[in-house]
Amino acid sequence: MADADLALVNDNFLLATKNGIILKNQLDSTHKEENINSLNKQARIQNLELNNQKLEVTRKNIIITVIIVLAMMGFLLGYSFNRRYKLQQQTKLQQEILKHQDLATKAIIAAEETERKRIATDLHDGVGQLMSAAKMNLSAIESDLNFTSVAQKNAYDKAMALVDEGCKEVRAVSHNMMPNALLRAGLASAVREFLDNLNSQVIKINLYADGLNERIDSNTETILYRVIQECVNNVLKHAKASLLDISIIKEAENISVTIEDNGIGFDKNSLKNGTGIGLKNIETRMAFLKGSVEWESQPGKGTLVVLHVVC
Repeated sequence: MADADLALVNDNFLLATKNGIILKNQLDSTHKEENINSLNKQARIQNLELNNQKLEVTRKNIIITVIIVLAMMGFLLGYSFNRRYKLQQQTKLQQEILKHQDLATKAIIAAEETERKRIATDLHDGVGQLMSAAKMNLSAIESDLNFTSVAQKNAYDKAMALVDEGCKEVRAVSHNMMPNALLRAGLASAVREFLDNLNSQVIKINLYADGLNERIDSNTETILYRVIQECVNNVLKHAKASLLDISIIKEAENISVTIEDNGIGFDKNSLKNGTGIGLKNIETRMAFLKGSVEWESQPGKGTLVVLHVVC
């Protein structure tokens, strides 16, 4: 009986011990689970805080980037606006300069033409009339003069010839300074009359004109006439040419003039040095017409001048 009770006590003790171990294991497991849950919660909190920090950094970076981009855009817009404003001001200033240059050139050309008219009138009405009166008076007294020698008669005849030549020269100069043909019949007729009055025995001059049945702007006519005059005079003075060809061709919207001689020519590099008042006058007049002038020449190979004007 005692052994049976002892065995029962032992069994109960073992059972209690086993239950205790099981309970302890359960408690340990619960504690571990709670620890794991706590750690997981802390990890989630840390991850959330880290994500929030990353989001904050990203937000700040975006804000900084936007500010930088806006600042750069503002700078570029400001620079572009300022540059555009400066370009507009420069363009406006350049236009004003060109306008004043055009006005100044126009005033100079108008003054030149006015002075030419005045001088031509003075020559014709003043000097020309005096020369004609002197010729008439000399002719009138010829019969009253008693020439005692052939030398006296020759001297008289020479004086009459000089006076007559002077009258012709005054008329020619007056006419060239203000050709009536230019006012009356236009550019081609004025140039033809100018060439006919040259009476040059050392050079053959050919003129070809086409498309000038209708009159063109009077300023264009006058300036082209003066330029052609200047070019022809340059040929007569410097080229030592025996042939001069001039063409004046008007098309729908432009006029082309070529003046070509077979003279001694010249070095084109001399034009870059700005030498020659006549050549500078030609360039100035063509620039006033918004036209162009081109020179083609070589020493010993003649000269070609090409004028082009839009009309």
